Amino acid sequence: MRAAVASGTASLREAHSALDRQNRMMQQGVGTERDRIAAETRVSELEAELERVQADVTFIGVGSGTGVVLRSPINGIVISRRANVGMTVQKGSDPIVEVGDPSALLIVADVFERDLPLVREAARAHVQLSSLNGSFDGHVSSIGTVVATGLRTAPVRIAVEHAPVALRPGMFGRVQIEGVARDLSLPTEAILIKDGKESFVYVEQDPLTFIRRPVVVAQHAEDGRVRIVSGISPGDKVVVRGALLLDGSADQLL
Repeated sequence: MRAAVASGTASLREAHSALDRQNRMMQQGVGTERDRIAAETRVSELEAELERVQADVTFIGVGSGTGVVLRSPINGIVISRRANVGMTVQKGSDPIVEVGDPSALLIVADVFERDLPLVREAARAHVQLSSLNGSFDGHVSSIGTVVATGLRTAPVRIAVEHAPVALRPGMFGRVQIEGVARDLSLPTEAILIKDGKESFVYVEQDPLTFIRRPVVVAQHAEDGRVRIVSGISPGDKVVVRGALLLDGSADQLL
């Protein structure tokens, strides 16, 4: 390729000399316009060809000899190398080296179908990789629209913030995503009403000990359950059957 640059430079120099000669002949009245235009066209063609070759040679740098230094157009790390010693490479063939920018890597988390409604774009995420000490943060950049038929999961892509230098494609780890709080619901028979307006439930505090807990419920019940707006937390043990036995003066929400 370096030889092509040298050859192209020499040919262009010769074409310029021919064009100068045609211009002098035209001034002396012994040249023809046809020959002068042909010389100009030849110069333009050689200039374009030399520019193309020079653009290609920028990847191998200046110098001489058979050694070639390939220079990546971007900063990053070598992800894969497909070239082998003695391999013939032609222009337009498959890439021989794949270079990636670690700061542009995405973490792909497989999220179960049942948990997808809790995930939102831009939600904060915490990433911990098995092969690296420590962890780093990111945010959800996109949520897959297709659920795998086998595992019933969909890909959730997480953009990494301040990725560690040792981060590499193909690493395995765990991701925690800050999801939307799941609605709490209870069977309607667990909800008691006092004086026609106060709603409450009984929550187990200790074995065989229950405390009364006021709750705010949604207006409508669906499939025998009612959504709890506030008053209880995930993990609370709520009395469902026999709630009226704890407070005979209350009524059930039917």
